[in-house]
Amino acid sequence: MKKLTSITIFFLLGSLLFNLQTIYAALPASTNYKLQNYTFGAGGTASSSSTHYSMNGVAGEVEFGKSSSTNYQSQTGLTYLIKANVPAAPTLSTPANNYDRILFVINPGSNPSDYTYALEISTSNNFSSNVNYINSDGTFGASLTPSNFQTYTAWGGSSGTFVTGLTSNTTYYIRAAARQGSFTQSEWGPAASATTSYASLTFTINNPTIVFNNLNNGDSYTDSSQSDTFTTSTNAYNGYTIYGWDTQALSAPGGNTIANYASPNSTPTAWSGTGFGYTTNDTNLVGTGGANRFNNGTAYAGFQTSGPGDPVTDDAGPVTTSQITNEQYTVSYRVTANNTTPAGTYSNTIIYTIVPSY
Repeated sequence: MKKLTSITIFFLLGSLLFNLQTIYAALPASTNYKLQNYTFGAGGTASSSSTHYSMNGVAGEVEFGKSSSTNYQSQTGLTYLIKANVPAAPTLSTPANNYDRILFVINPGSNPSDYTYALEISTSNNFSSNVNYINSDGTFGASLTPSNFQTYTAWGGSSGTFVTGLTSNTTYYIRAAARQGSFTQSEWGPAASATTSYASLTFTINNPTIVFNNLNNGDSYTDSSQSDTFTTSTNAYNGYTIYGWDTQALSAPGGNTIANYASPNSTPTAWSGTGFGYTTNDTNLVGTGGANRFNNGTAYAGFQTSGPGDPVTDDAGPVTTSQITNEQYTVSYRVTANNTTPAGTYSNTIIYTIVPSY
C-alpha cells in the first residue's frame, strides 16, 4: 500500500513538470519575431487627465535598437526608461560685441514646461576636451550636478541668460540636455557656436586746446564760452568713467595765478566769485554728492591738481543689448578774474583719463 502511494505522487509531479515545460515553450512567435517574455500591463492610450503622458503595456524586451516617438524614446535593457525629448540647438549671440560672455536662449522643442535643462559648453566642436557645465548663476564648472538643471523660465525664457567668465576672441560651443525627474535625461542635443570679441575702447576729445577770450572790463573779466566734447565707444560690460585734473592753477610767467574754483566735485555750486572751474552735462555721474550734482551743467567745481582727479563723465553700464557707441558728454569751462589780476598769458594743462570697467 505504501508503494502504490509513492508511485502515485511521483506520477503527479512528473505530470506537473511536463505541463510547466509546455507553458514556457509556447511563446508567441512568427516567422520573423518571438517575444522572449511577456505579461499583462496598462494600455498604451493617453490618460484623459493628462496631455503629456500615457501608460505603456509590458510586451517584452527590445534586443536591438530602441523604440521611440516624437517626444520619447526607450533604450534596450531590463528596465525601460522614457526619456525627455532631445532639445534643439540653443540660440547664441554676443549682442554687445561681448568679450567675456555669450547670451544663450534654450530651445525646449516639444518638451513640457516642467522639464529642466542643463547646458554643456566647450571650445571643442565635438566636446572632446575643455568641457564644462553652465551653473544657474551664469558661471561654469567641470561637474554636472542636479543644480545645473533649470527650467526654461529659470534660464531666462525667450530672453535667455549670459554665461560669463569666458575668454575673449574665442569660439564656444553650447548644447543642451533635458530631463523630468530622475533617470529621464535625454542625450545632448546639437550644438550652436558663438565667438567672443576683443575688449575694445575708443575715446576722443574734440577740442584739445582751449583758448579763452581776453578778459577785461568789457566782459566783466569772465569767459564761459569754451568746452570739450568727449566721444566714447566701448564694449566694457560695466561701462567707463572719465576723470579730470589739472597740473596747476592758471599761471602766467612771473608767478601770477588765477586759482581753481573753490567748490569741489562732490558739492558744485552756482558760479560765484573768481577762479577757473568746470561743469558737466552728465546728469547721472558717479561719485559722492548725487548723480545730478552739477544741476544739468549749471553748477561748477574746481579741478584737483593731482591725479587721478574727479569724475567728470561716465556710463556705469551694464552694457548688455548693444555696446556703447559714440556716446557723447560735454564738459564746459569758466574763468573769472578781477580788475586787480595782473595782465598776462595764463595757462595750465588738464589731464583726462578714461577708465573702462571690464
